[in-house]
Amino acid sequence: MVQISDVAKIRQRWIDAGSPACERHNLDQEFHLGARDTDWACLNCGREFSRQEVRAMREAAGS
Repeated sequence: MVQISDVAKIRQRWIDAGSPACERHNLDQEFHLGARDTDWACLNCGREFSRQEVRAMREAAGS
């Protein structure tokens, strides 16, 4: 689990690094003040994804 505030920091570090391409394989569910959020975030670049997007990515990877 990753806090939304930490995702913002990850995203800023990624931007500062020049926003290189990201495969987005390192996904984790977001939490806000300990409460589960419905979004997921890439721990590499900080991009946020909906539950449906994560499900579709996982299904495509399994094909």
